[in-house]
This record gives sequence, C-alpha cells and structure tokens, in this order.
Amino acid sequence: MKKTLSVVLTSAMAFSMFSAVAFGKTSADFTDLKDLDAATKAKFDAMISAEIFDGVSDTTFGLKEEMNRAQFAKVAALIMGLEVNKDLKTSSFTDVSVTDPANGYALPYIEALKTANVTDGYAEGQYNPAGKVTKEQLATFLVRVLGKDAEAKALTGTDKTVSGWAQGYVAEALALKVLANNADGTFGGTSNAIRELLVTGAYEAKQQYVPAGQVSLTEAKATGVQQVTVKFNKPVDTAKAVVALTKGTTNVATTAKFADDKKSVVLTLTNVKVTEGNYTATLSGLDATSVAKATATFTAENEKVSKLSFVNASDVVPQVKDFVIQLKAENQYGENATLNGGNYSVFGYTGTITRNADNGYLELKVDTSDKAKYPTEIGVLPITVSLNQSAVTASKTFKIGTEQRVSKIELGKATYENGKTALSSEGDKVTYDITRYDQYGYKVVEDASASITPVITPADMNILDKKVDDNKVVVTVATGKKVDKTGDYTVTYYEGGASATATVSLKAGSVPTKLEFGAYNGVVAEGDTNAKYIPITAYDADGKTLSAQAIVDNASSINFTVSGATVATGTDVTSNGIVKYGENKGKLKLSSIQAKERGVVYLYMSIYNANVQTQAQLPLTVVAARTPESVVLSGSEPTTKALVDATTTFKVLVKDQYGETLDAVPTGYEVNVNVDGASSAVTVDSAAQAAGDNFKTDLKAKLNDKEIKFTADSLGKTTVKVAITKGGQEVAPALKRTVEVVNNTDLTYKAKEISDVFAITTNEVAKTGDFANGSVSKFAKAVDVTVTDKSGNTVAVPSSLKAVKTAYTSDSNIATVTTDGKVLGQRVGTATITAVVLKANGETQDFTYTVNVKADAPTVSTLTADSNATYSATKTVAQMLNVKAVDNYGTEYKFNTDTNVNEVSKYKEFLGVQYIISDVQGGGTVQYDPSTDKITTSGTVNEFVVKTIASNGKTTTTLVTK
Repeated sequence: MKKTLSVVLTSAMAFSMFSAVAFGKTSADFTDLKDLDAATKAKFDAMISAEIFDGVSDTTFGLKEEMNRAQFAKVAALIMGLEVNKDLKTSSFTDVSVTDPANGYALPYIEALKTANVTDGYAEGQYNPAGKVTKEQLATFLVRVLGKDAEAKALTGTDKTVSGWAQGYVAEALALKVLANNADGTFGGTSNAIRELLVTGAYEAKQQYVPAGQVSLTEAKATGVQQVTVKFNKPVDTAKAVVALTKGTTNVATTAKFADDKKSVVLTLTNVKVTEGNYTATLSGLDATSVAKATATFTAENEKVSKLSFVNASDVVPQVKDFVIQLKAENQYGENATLNGGNYSVFGYTGTITRNADNGYLELKVDTSDKAKYPTEIGVLPITVSLNQSAVTASKTFKIGTEQRVSKIELGKATYENGKTALSSEGDKVTYDITRYDQYGYKVVEDASASITPVITPADMNILDKKVDDNKVVVTVATGKKVDKTGDYTVTYYEGGASATATVSLKAGSVPTKLEFGAYNGVVAEGDTNAKYIPITAYDADGKTLSAQAIVDNASSINFTVSGATVATGTDVTSNGIVKYGENKGKLKLSSIQAKERGVVYLYMSIYNANVQTQAQLPLTVVAARTPESVVLSGSEPTTKALVDATTTFKVLVKDQYGETLDAVPTGYEVNVNVDGASSAVTVDSAAQAAGDNFKTDLKAKLNDKEIKFTADSLGKTTVKVAITKGGQEVAPALKRTVEVVNNTDLTYKAKEISDVFAITTNEVAKTGDFANGSVSKFAKAVDVTVTDKSGNTVAVPSSLKAVKTAYTSDSNIATVTTDGKVLGQRVGTATITAVVLKANGETQDFTYTVNVKADAPTVSTLTADSNATYSATKTVAQMLNVKAVDNYGTEYKFNTDTNVNEVSKYKEFLGVQYIISDVQGGGTVQYDPSTDKITTSGTVNEFVVKTIASNGKTTTTLVTK
C-alpha cells in the first residue's frame, strides 16, 4: 500500500510541474502574480512557456514560497539544455530516490547536473533534495551554471550578510546581474531563497547561458529586399560577434540586430538592395577556437513583383476630383515592392502610377467629378494595372457613387509639444489629426473647414483656445491663463452629421491649491526694524510642493492680511510682499514690528476662486525689545603667544538676550573694543581702534564677524577686550583675549609634514609653463615649521623670522626645491628635502622633510561655492561665487586676492571646472565667457542659477541676484 501511494504522489508531482504548459497557462492564470510589473511578468511568462516553471496549484504560483534543492536541479538542467534521462530510476546520491513522494521527480535532473559538474552534492554521497536553498547557495548554483566558477573564486567581498566561502560567488552573481542586493544594500546571503528569486535569477541566467561546443553558421538567406538573416547553431556572445556581408569580393554595408535568443542576426543593407549574385556572411570577433564554421553563402535574385492587388476600401468610387486608387505590389519576400511607378502601365483610364514612399502603395489619381462622364450610381470606372513586360496584372471595375459626404470622423492621438503629457502653463499646445471618411469608407479629399470650432466639455474650460488649423484640432492654454485644476477633459469635433471625441489632459503643475506657513524659528521683538522672512509652503493639486519661483509666479492669487507688523514694499518684493529674488525668494517679507511686548503679529493668507479654496494663519508672539547681552568668539581661538611684529587675529559676534546676532546697538548702549597692557596696535577690519573707541550703531558693517587684528610691538601681556556698556558701565561679561609677547629665546622649531605631491613629468601639460615653476606652481608645496615655547604653546612668529635660507633635495629627478623652500614633484618616487631656516634668535637650523611623489593626476576632491551671490560684471565667476576646489593632494584653488590670480581657471586642464547657467528670471539673457571667466547679462535679468561642475562630477549650485 505504501509503495502504491508513493508512486501516485510522485506522478502527481511530475504532472504539476508541467500542467501550465499542458493547458497553455500564463502569469495571468495565477492570483499571486497579478500585481507584478509588466517587465517581471514577461520573465515569468517566458519561463512558464519554456516548460521550466509552473505553479504549486492551478491558481497559485507560490511566489513567496521557499525553494528546495530538488526544484533548483530541474531548473538548472533545463536552462543548460542538459541531456536528461527521464527513465533513470537510481541515483548516485543515497538520499535521492524515485520513490520520494515530494522530490523523486528531480532524480534525473540531479544526475544530469552531477554529470555536467555543476554540483557534487551537499555532503559525502548526499544531495539533500529537500534542503532549503539560501540566497548565497542560489548565487553559487547560477554562477556555476554560467561557467563562471573560476571568476568567482578570484573575487572577494565584505558583505557581512554573506558567508565567507560565498563572497566571491555573490560578487560574481551581482556583476552578472543574475541577482541583486536588497534595498538596504546587503545581499542577505544566509536567508532562504524564494521561488520568485529563482524565477528571475533563472531567467537572467538563461539569457546569458551559452551551451558548450563550437559555433557554426547554419544558414544565410535574403529575407527582404534590403535584409539578410543569418542563423547560428547556438547562441553567440553578441558583445563580441561581428557578422559581415560580402557580394563576391565587395563589402556590403549593413547594420546588425541580433535576436533575443542570440541564435540569429538580421543584417539590414544601408545603401543598396539585395541583387542577383552570390553573397557570403562571415562571422568574426569570437575566439577562433570556439568557431567551427564561420561562413555561410547564398544566391540572391533581383527584386521582382509577384502580386498586384487593389486595396481600396470599397468597389464604389465617389464623384470627386483627385480621388486616389491604391494598389499593393508585393515582392517575393511579401514586402511592398520598391519599384517606382514608371514600371507600371494603366489601362481604362488615362493616368500615371506613382509610388507613395510613406506606405509603399502604388497610387493612381482619378477625377470622377464630371457627372456627365461618370453618372451617379450607373457609371463605371474600369481600371487595369500591369507590370511592364510581365504577366503580373490586376483589374477592377469600380462603380460610380454619389459626391463625398462626411459620415465618420476620427481624431488622432494627442500630440503635446516639448515632450509634455498635459497642458500645464500658458502657451502649452496639443494637436489632434482629423481623419474624415465618406459614405464609402474612403478618406474625404477636401480639407476640413477652418471655421469649425471644437467643443470641450465641461463648458467652463474657458482657459483654452480651440480651433481647427491645417486639418488639425489645436487646443492651447490662452494668454494670461493658468491651469489651476488637474483632470482629463473631452474634445468633441463635429462636422456634418458626424462627430469624434478625444481626451485632453490638464495638469495644475505650478498652481497652488493648498497653502501653509512654514516654521519661523526667529524671534519677533518689539521695535524690530530688521527684515523678517516668513516661509510659505504651497502645494499643487497632486500634493507636490511648489518651488519658490512658482510661489512668486502665483503671488497675485494669494491674499494676505497682516496685523502688528508692516509688510515690505519695494522692487525686491511683489505687490503683496513676497520676495521675488535671492535666497529668501518665495517668502513673505515683513519690514518692521509695530506690536508691543506680549502682543501678537497675526498673519493670514488665502486663495479663493472657482477651483481653489485654501487658507492658512500664523500668530507670532512679540517679545521684549532686543538688548545686547553677550559677546562671543566667532571661529577659532587666537594664538596666545607672539614675538614682536607677529600678528594674531580673531572675530566676535554681539548677541542679544535671545541668542541672535545683533546687527545694530540699541539707543543707550555701546560696544567698546579696548586694549589693556603693553603698547600694541589693534585694528578691526582695517580701521585702527584706540582705547575707548566704541560702536554705537552699526555692528553688522563694522564689528560682527570682522577681523580683529593684534600686532605686537613690545614685550609683555596685552588684553584685547570687547565689552557692552550702558551709561559707561559694563552690563554683561566682556570677551577678553590675552596675548603675551615673548622674547625669542627658549623656542622650539619643528618641521611640518609635507603631504604627497604630484609628479608633473607624468603629464604633458603639467610639465610646462607656470605649472613647472616651483616658485608659483600650485603643484608645489612649501616647507614650513611650527614654533612653540617650552610649555608647548604655539607662538606666532613673523614670517621673516622662520624664513628658509637654503633648501636641497636628495634626488632632483624625483623632486626639486626652490631656494625659498617650494617643493615640486618631478617623477614618481620618494625624496628627502633639507631646508635651512633662520630662527628668531638669529641662529639657523636645518630640517628634513620626506616627500612622496605620485603620478595620480590632480582631480577635484571637494568643490564649494557660496549658495547665494550678488552679480558683478567686473569679477570672475570664481571670485563672484567664491568657488573653492581642493584636489586629491589637499591643495586649494580659488580666486587669490593676494596675487589677483584666478587659480580655478588657470588649472582648468586638471580641475575641469565649468559653469552652467539656468533659471534666468526677468526676461533677459545671461552668457558665460570661458576666455575671461566672466558672466555678462543683457536685457532685464533679476536672478539666475549657476551650477559649478568639475570634470569628475563634483557639483555645487549658487543663486545669483542682480
């Protein structure tokens, strides 16, 4: 009884594997495949039709079920086209048996894989057919199926989700694109594979699999008047294979298109037709040892017409002038013959045959408008057309009908301009071809009347202009109109008693349908006169956030009500206070605050029209008027030790009680910069400050983030103090920085490390001109020293007191050095640089530097520019945008204000920095001149965007405002 049951189950399993083929199923028959995308469904259909896969039931494929090793054995054997002995009853593996009710069907496939050396089992003498297949095991199977075992073993990987032994196989499977990583970038190799992955992986492997054995050309023949088809006995590597065509000893120019199965190629002749004679197709590009037969020959004949037939829609010809009677002339390949009309004669009517190059038909134009000659419904028009000097002919007697009248109309497919798929903004246009048929099914000869105006429903679509022009329906968004509602509408064209409809799509892509105030993170204080920029967020009908420019463009539709504050006016804002240009574009600008402390600034905005109803509000509580509360350091700390004539600098910011930078000093307050101690000079932003000097008003222009420069002139300690006072008294902790001017004894000098330098002789450009001049080349790096006191504190030293007196190189072929210590790489290698430096105490000391010279060409490692800039016609783009590029050697390139050299442009051969201009606002034009690295404008230009891009793809974007 058990044996009988086992046989029944085995038979049932075998039957289930092929039932889809037997009943002609596709992916549409399985409920769990219905939601797959079209591309994936096509893969499933291909594998099902090839008898490689089927479902786990009549209606379920088992997409997410885990697969086992028996299932994979069958798939792999069928992909490889292995010889499978289905009568085999015994296995070389002890755990594989034909009586196994679940996996016995796989025995012959498992044996076929072993014979082909694809698998040697799971363990000694065992295959483990019921064992689950992990993703990394599946990767290994597929790689071995494709014969890429050696390549996989040569690879390594670092994916922590993959076992060590499988790293190379997973890497190769990913490279071959038979499998892919998970969304998180890992492979998940130890997780079990599901049937979906088996299908898609097997499909990709099947496309790449090339059976063993040599390639031979099995056939070549003409399959068209300009087409030759060549077949192979097995798939070829289409990336390498080249098939050429010759006629006798003359090469014939062709283009090639390989079939998806890679077992044939269609050669299309580019300049000539296939003519009588002997042709040879020759295969090249493959390893000669893999090709058994590289040529195939055939004999061709000239094109000939084998059949003529009339193709008109009816046997009745209407009474009309310039009516066209069409015929199809077929050649021996079933194509429309290419012989021109002069090869044919007409009998029964005096006329000339022409060939329509667009559709390949022969055409005879007749005039049946003479009712006396062609009376209505009783007249006839006998036509015979024959191929000259041949027996190929076609005859037909047409009846004469009535005059043409429109009985049917068709509107063609919508054609939108500029690649659009909907009408969305002013001037957008869509057209529909009009095809009109008469009572006999023929196209109407006369053009449509231009006076006919199409109808669009619903009737309130008054933003559209509709007309008929050049036998087309033309629909355009009218001047001054905006599409503020997304939807599909019906275009109806009427003529006579016929009508036709088509769909026109409208998309409110840049019109706000919902408004929100964004988060304002600033402080609104009593008496504020500095501008406040309130963020606005707008969404279109699809919920997409609109750009700042779109908000500006639609500003006139937004209504504002503001209390407790003044909305800004001026040329930089729209009539309702929305900023038109610059970094705050699209925000509501408030110029001042009138509400008192604990009061509220209330903002309300809305849009109300036939299609849009939206509103938003924002209350802002007013806090106490701003007062200066602290002075903080901006940037790095200054050096606390210095020699006479050395300089040290720092910057400060004055903050109010809310932690915001204070741009102006309120009435009654002062900010003082004082110097206590040894007599030394202190300057703020190049304006000398003596003890007691103060800033009473404009902090933004005169103190905040401006350089405070201390220059030592005598020994001793000096304290620079920045304090806030009121009525002569300090009202907040002052910021103090003390510099001790020390003598030049007990100082320690240490050589700074020199990073890698570029070998200029490896590049033809780099070894010429200033690039090769170590004194000025950016490829050169200066030797330098650090100076510290006995406590390890850095000491600021005048450059003259650590200057290089002399410098030497251990190998001038590898690196050269200038007398002032500039090191320039010459060729790849390592050199030692020795420099003698003058110390502050008048002594000299020698230092050694190890220099590593590399051949890697300088490329941009980081690229930065200001996000916002103001236009200048006199500045270079690099200077205007503050472009800075740092290369892979750590060297920075910019517009150097000290030397007035545009380093970004000077080193363009290496950095490849270019500028792309877009989003010009205002109606004028903007042009970039690479020869001067400057931008010029013409007409009215308010702002534009400059994208800075390096040759290796690094980019940055700047909004430039005029």
